[in-house]
Parts: sequence; structure tokens; C-alpha cells
Amino acid sequence: MYEFNLWDKVTLKEKIVKEFETKEEASNFVASKWGSTGLMYTWAALTGSQYKDKPPTRIELTKEDREIKKSLTNSITDETKKEWGGNELSSNVRSNYAPHPEAKGYLDTK
Repeated sequence: MYEFNLWDKVTLKEKIVKEFETKEEASNFVASKWGSTGLMYTWAALTGSQYKDKPPTRIELTKEDREIKKSLTNSITDETKKEWGGNELSSNVRSNYAPHPEAKGYLDTK
């Protein structure tokens, strides 16, 4: 399955989704259709679940999984938020990704 796009500068003029056996057949199709237009065209093979016949199905949680999910949700209380602080996770990320202290222009604002 391939997706073909015809562009006029930044505006998408036409989009075609079509199936071909080989890459060469797809290349010949786009060259014969839009090769002489002078406009830009792009094309790519489609992968993934975009054009599957069946939609994805939901996986039901077991009773044990539902109990774990409920206990985790209930464990986040106002006391927990006060104990850890509202920005605990983001402050840990910031200090882990801070630039090298000897870098020029670095200002430690901790």
C-alpha cells in the first residue's frame, strides 16, 4: 500500500492511496501521472495499522489487574502530594538534564 501526494508549493493538491506489488510499479505510476506537471510530488509505502481491515481490540484486565490499578490510583492522596511536593518529578528531571557546571554561560538556579 502506497500513499502519493501532489503539492503546489505548500498546498496539498491531491492524495492517492493505492496498492502495488513492487516499488518499481509505484514509481512508474507516480512518474506517469505527475511527472510532467512540474509540481512537487511525494510518495511512501504505508506501514503499521493505518489501513488494516479490523480495528484494534481492547484487552480486558483481569480481576487482579483491576485491583492493582485501583490500589495505585487510591495511593495518590493529598498527603502523598504534600510529602513529595508538586514538582518533585520535574525537578529531578531538570537536575538530571542540566548542562555541565563548567560550561560557558551556565547559571545554576537551584
